[in-house]
Amino acid sequence: MKILEHRALRGPNRYSRYQAIFMLLDIGEYEQQPSDKLNGFADRLIELIPTLQNHGCSIGRPGGFIERLRRGTWIGHIAEHVALELQCLAGMEVGFGKTYDTKDDGIYKVVYRYRVESAGLRAGQEAVALVHAVAQNRSFDIDTVITQLKELRESDLLGPSTNSIVEEAKLRGIPAIRLNNDSHVQLGYGCKQRHIQATMTDRTSAIGVEIADEKFRTKELLGRAGIPTPEGKVAISLVEAAQIANDLGYPVAVKPEVGNHGRGITARVIDDNELETAFASACRICSSVIVEKTMTGFDFRVLVINGVLVAAALREPAHIVGDGKSTIGQLINQVNLDPRRGIGHERVLTAISIDHMTQRLLAFQGRSVDYVLPLKEKLYLKSTANLSTGGTACDVTDNVHQDVRLMCERVARIIGMDCIGIDIVAPGLDQPLQHGSAGIVEVNAAPGFRMHLAPTEGNARNVAEPFVDMLFPPELDNSVPIIAVTGTNGKTTTAKLIAHTLKYSGRMVGFAGTTGVAIDGVPIVDGDYSGPEGSNIVLREPTIDHAVLEIARGGVIRRGLGFDSCDVGILLNVDEDHIGVDGVEDLEELSLVKATVIEVVKDTGVSVLNADDPTVVGLQNRAGGQVIYFSLQPKNEIITRHLDQGGTAAVLQDGDIVIHSPEPTIHVLSVLEAPITMSGAARFNIANVLAAVAALHGLGLSVDMIRNGISTFHPSASQNPGRMNLIDFVTFKVIVDYGHNTPAVKAMGSALPHITKGRKIVVAHGTGSRLDEDIKAFGAALSDVYDHIIVADADPRGRELGETSELVRSGALHNGFAPGELEIVNDPTKALARAFSIVQPGDLIVVQVDEVEPMLKSVMEYFELIAGTAPIPLP
Repeated sequence: MKILEHRALRGPNRYSRYQAIFMLLDIGEYEQQPSDKLNGFADRLIELIPTLQNHGCSIGRPGGFIERLRRGTWIGHIAEHVALELQCLAGMEVGFGKTYDTKDDGIYKVVYRYRVESAGLRAGQEAVALVHAVAQNRSFDIDTVITQLKELRESDLLGPSTNSIVEEAKLRGIPAIRLNNDSHVQLGYGCKQRHIQATMTDRTSAIGVEIADEKFRTKELLGRAGIPTPEGKVAISLVEAAQIANDLGYPVAVKPEVGNHGRGITARVIDDNELETAFASACRICSSVIVEKTMTGFDFRVLVINGVLVAAALREPAHIVGDGKSTIGQLINQVNLDPRRGIGHERVLTAISIDHMTQRLLAFQGRSVDYVLPLKEKLYLKSTANLSTGGTACDVTDNVHQDVRLMCERVARIIGMDCIGIDIVAPGLDQPLQHGSAGIVEVNAAPGFRMHLAPTEGNARNVAEPFVDMLFPPELDNSVPIIAVTGTNGKTTTAKLIAHTLKYSGRMVGFAGTTGVAIDGVPIVDGDYSGPEGSNIVLREPTIDHAVLEIARGGVIRRGLGFDSCDVGILLNVDEDHIGVDGVEDLEELSLVKATVIEVVKDTGVSVLNADDPTVVGLQNRAGGQVIYFSLQPKNEIITRHLDQGGTAAVLQDGDIVIHSPEPTIHVLSVLEAPITMSGAARFNIANVLAAVAALHGLGLSVDMIRNGISTFHPSASQNPGRMNLIDFVTFKVIVDYGHNTPAVKAMGSALPHITKGRKIVVAHGTGSRLDEDIKAFGAALSDVYDHIIVADADPRGRELGETSELVRSGALHNGFAPGELEIVNDPTKALARAFSIVQPGDLIVVQVDEVEPMLKSVMEYFELIAGTAPIPLP
């Protein structure tokens, strides 16, 4: 068995609306050995992973997968279920999985959900190894695998505080982009985005954070405001610390002046010997150390968000209670058997570990982990009550006295924090704090939410809700519309036409596509950015208020979409291009890949579909939001039926672009007013205009704005480089166009007779990644349109140089093209030079480009030479 491909699909994809792992698996010899043919396989697998009994599989009830297993199913399907269950056993609940066969025997596409990418990928690898071991009746160390998956989870999963904020935002339709491997997350897109890092925000006061980190500075500020804090001073030597402790009187608390997460804190130091150890511990964190009077009472954490107290919890450090016969180590193990405890943040409580802090506390008392704790004696194992070290929390929000509430809200404003955790030691929070007997011992700039979200006792508080309310006030519009365009041909032109119109109407637009990324019409990155990387660049851009994204098939297949949902999804057409590439084996499969864009349209959004393309029409039930059709045929049956049902459509009617709907008909403009249609000659661009008009109308733009945008967008190298760019050389013309497949050649062929009556010369190349038959069909299509063909090889894509050219030639000649009118000049620059050397007055040269900028530059150099006095260089 061998994994041929293995990758994470990080957004909506062909198989799921959610992120998933894709694995192309060669099961080898097991193609002839389903599970019922492997003696004892099912029993061994169930013994190793009993929880597989819970999997319903296609049968739809617990035990369904076991039925399939005993009845006989293939190894790829079994690996899918094992990959899911390994993640569940490691504390990452996932459910969706599906296995697809392919045209190749023994090769399967295995798709399954993940929560943590690194763990999801590892689970797939281990699942294959586990199933192979079980099939061969070999042992497999599943416990080690689960431990390793848990380690990956703890390393890479968002912490509980950050995750609660992200999930709360998603409930409101606010998207999230993780910006690093830690807790830096962007919520929202474009100009509406906000950033968080754990529970700090992009508007958290830097000065406030600094004050919170400097504990003595905090004490001074609060003390001057009349807020009770423990008496204490700063020491930079043990001698100073001992003097302060003796002046205050033991017990004292010792803590680093600058620090967080309870590191270096010793809460109850009772003599000079303990002070020496506590001082050394604090010095490891910060060279200046606070020695302050230990306050008696309970440890409380109060959370204030946006100036309002939203939660309070009574915290207790990790502890055990003696039974008079068990050692400290044994008691810790017993406590950790509580099903609520787990590794890191996987459960409500964290398992108690015996670390340096625990060893130090035991040493203070002259005890070790082998000491038998007396009956009913409570022993604290940590100096602080952090949940991450095994502490517990009890919600007391409803018991907070009004004076304490007011005081805490004042503290947030005094420190200057939008989200702050306030640590209080007091007999209780149900009465005002008294100076000397209670007070604030610390404030925290990035307070954890876990103790409030899932307290050990008491009511859970969804503190992420007020946090997200603060970032995104519910009364404001927090959305940045996404317009996503896909199809076999016309994507770039349609997307750029929409982006231009939006910009012309005063919007700040981010565009990503095959020509690069542009912000407000200014290119910032060149190259093909029609995949999720381009989408992410645009959606992370803080200046934009609209995103127009060209979505190519390859990015969806390899990584999924770069967004979870869009406001407008446009499906222009689906033709047989890229068949046989990236696992796409037929037109139906290709259509499902492209349909991903319309499947993620919001309920409040618009899906724009081509009524003239039967394949697109067949996907209408997958489209989200309101469907708006477009068509070159006003009497199209789909359009007629759609309008009868109260729908909306953009159609070509008597030479005009018209919008029909239950509202009065809107005449947008004549095709003669749309420059990219070349006075109506380029019908494929009329279709692109119709799609753009439908999308813009769906966005709510006025007809005047739509008309102004469409009428000012030209097929020029500056506005739409490499897309039907017409350069007039006075005696002949040159068109530079990206058209690289058979449908594009045919579409161009319908337009060329309207542009010139002369000879038509093409400089073209196939694309090496296509099937041989498709490249030959491309050559045949060229032979139907052009009088003279010059074949270059600009895009070998894994083939030998010239191999693609020969396939193009073969297709053209087989279609009856005259051999003397076909040349192969593999170097694209030399092929272009050859075209200029044979051009005659009245001719038209069509240059098919792969990399737009260099070829356009070469064409313009020829233009300058011809316009001047220099001779035209010959090849």
